[in-house]
Amino acid sequence: MTAETEKNLLSERLAGVVPVGFFRPLARPSAPVYIDCADRLAQSADEGGQVSYADTQALIREVLAAHPSVQLADDEGAALTDLRQRAGQLFNKLLEAGWIQERHVSLDERWVLLTPHLRRLLRLLRELATDEESDLKDFAATLRSICSSLLAEGALDPARLGAEEYRQTVKELLDRVERATDQMHAVESLILRHEQRQRISESAAETLNRFLVDFHAGEHMVCYDALQQGGLVPRLQQARAVVQEALANPFAKQRLAEGLMAHRGLSPSEAYIEAERFLNDLERGLAAIPAKQRIIDGRMADFSRLSKQRYFYQTEIRGRRPEQVKTYMQAVDLLHAGRSFSDLATEPGLALLSVEVAIRFGADSLYRPRRARPAVDLSVAGMPNLPGALDTQELIRQRNLYAITPQRAGRFVQKHLPDKGARLSTAEMQLHNEDDLLDLLAVLAFERASGFTPHKPLRWRVSTHRETHGLEPEKIPFDRVGGRRIERLTIERLA
Repeated sequence: MTAETEKNLLSERLAGVVPVGFFRPLARPSAPVYIDCADRLAQSADEGGQVSYADTQALIREVLAAHPSVQLADDEGAALTDLRQRAGQLFNKLLEAGWIQERHVSLDERWVLLTPHLRRLLRLLRELATDEESDLKDFAATLRSICSSLLAEGALDPARLGAEEYRQTVKELLDRVERATDQMHAVESLILRHEQRQRISESAAETLNRFLVDFHAGEHMVCYDALQQGGLVPRLQQARAVVQEALANPFAKQRLAEGLMAHRGLSPSEAYIEAERFLNDLERGLAAIPAKQRIIDGRMADFSRLSKQRYFYQTEIRGRRPEQVKTYMQAVDLLHAGRSFSDLATEPGLALLSVEVAIRFGADSLYRPRRARPAVDLSVAGMPNLPGALDTQELIRQRNLYAITPQRAGRFVQKHLPDKGARLSTAEMQLHNEDDLLDLLAVLAFERASGFTPHKPLRWRVSTHRETHGLEPEKIPFDRVGGRRIERLTIERLA
């Protein structure tokens, strides 16, 4: 990397402006205390932007009292019990980071000033914390002003504009394009927020209301409609063509370089490179708006598909019956907390006719049809013509060898899960040959096997991550088992 390249690095330019350790308070566990202290000091400053030393200490103590559970380091006064001493330690840390400066007027008069870098940082943090959807309403006006300025006669003509006027025009256009790009990113953020809320909707009515009312009445649709219906996309393409012409015109770049050279004191070569960068950024910014619109179109389609799937799940798959049963069981649990089933024999509506009671919920409560064992055809009809009886017996032995049966599954469970309650995941499973893979398939095909435990069958349960991440398939992990890629599942021995 050359010295010129290192000079253009953002980190190098930033190191020459802000003091060392300026961003360190934001990386500490106690960052909320530093942020609130700076915000309170900025709000309490007088017309000259200064706060008295006594008021600064009082504000820091108030912020510490508002964060009783914050984790302070040893150099921040974690070992101190006196709130005043802790405030003094934090005051020293603010001075050390370059967030505040002291101003001594006399021995008895001390003032505290917020540094200019901290004011810029606070402005950025407030913009990040502010979520004003109404700011999107001027998106169409911003785009129309960009198009009107660039499509006007001689907008970037070096023969019509002076050097300083040319620089101001390009700089102002860059600011407006950046503002429009930020608004497009805000639109995408709002759509993603609607998507997150749709994933946790509790009822089908809420899903429909969020999709048909809240989503299409949101402020993000202002930007979307402005691009779709206002005819701004073709005009943006025309405005981009004007910038491309200026980028290809050496006289336009020279006129802009003259303005930058006079305004920033650059050398002729540096000013020309900077002018080319300005026009290039303007052209790329105009091209990014339609590209971002296509991404937003995909986000809108994803939200529509999610709403349809969510509504189908809530109406067709889940329905109201499980919710009613769940509400009933919750009421019973609150009413008869701490009592056994034998005590509830005389209660109305709770007469249990079964000796053993097991209440199932979730996927276990769904109806499972009984598996009728198909009739076994013991005839040898249809078998290939073999030269001898030994070959026939070998064929039967091979078919039995590869048959998937409950006995094969029982042997697998008894071998890998010797105790009741044991669990085995495919992430921990090692299959060495084809027989082990057939044993695993048998475990997935059946859920019990006889003859392995006295008086009761051997039982197990298979659970998969698709049960919890069915609507988010990208979160389902996969494992390599026996040379094959399968979704992660867990086998639990029940008896």
